[in-house]
Amino acid sequence: MIQISNALGDYRLNAVVNFLAIGTQNASVRIYGGARPALGAAPSGDLLATIVLVEPVGEVEDGLLSIAPTGEALIETGGVATWARIVNGDGTLAWDCDVSDLDGAGELRLPSTTLYAGGYTRIVSGLLG
Repeated sequence: MIQISNALGDYRLNAVVNFLAIGTQNASVRIYGGARPALGAAPSGDLLATIVLVEPVGEVEDGLLSIAPTGEALIETGGVATWARIVNGDGTLAWDCDVSDLDGAGELRLPSTTLYAGGYTRIVSGLLG
């Protein structure tokens, strides 16, 4: 098993921050319901909301990228949020991850995973390590 230093881990995560900053728009998080597909595959569930990330997207410390809390985003379609696809400012896929409420274990946490069309949601916390 390969083990890397904290310095290298932080360097790699800072490269993620730089990747997300690429493009003419801010990076964004697309929140979906249903089963998460293979990385990069077309989503089978509904797109519930798109949350624009702030710049910079977060802070790297001790081997973790903490995604900055976001402003509120309009919920486009009602449903139960289960996963998210993060894309950079050009719309290029960065990663997919699980979504949960504050009590869950998802890498991205929303105030609630039950989303109602016409309402608002936001990212309360997010971690990548």
